[in-house]
Amino acid sequence: MISSILVIDDEAEIRDSLSSILGDEGYSVEAVENGKQAVRTCEKMQFDVALIDINLPDIKGTELLAKLKQISPKMVRIIITGYPSIENAVKAINEKSDGYIVKPFDIPELLETIKRLLAEKSNEYFQMFTEVEKAKKDAPLFKYQHPDKW
Repeated sequence: MISSILVIDDEAEIRDSLSSILGDEGYSVEAVENGKQAVRTCEKMQFDVALIDINLPDIKGTELLAKLKQISPKMVRIIITGYPSIENAVKAINEKSDGYIVKPFDIPELLETIKRLLAEKSNEYFQMFTEVEKAKKDAPLFKYQHPDKW
């Protein structure tokens, strides 16, 4: 299955570069330049990953994390920044970012991070599904075939 990635960055060069690199890796890529476009795009389409610039013209990337989580809770959300700081990293963590990557990108590291986070998220949901199925089997409600004979 092809994973889809939304690139959110106000710099056209970054959007184009990431779109090209990720597309060459087999990902389906959509790129937008601001938070409003990102929200609209996520309301129309489902994405597996969002790469979110921390400094967008209309909203902070850390604020966009929460909005995108409401729209698509299963999406992996990674902050990308050319201005790394402890404050930004803490905000990203507090807003439940799945990753934090510094520009300029180390492309192999970026690709590995995306693959790892997608695998972790997939395993998390598979494990949750497995636990739900196990709970159904173990729950007394499902064990008794004739509840009228209790």
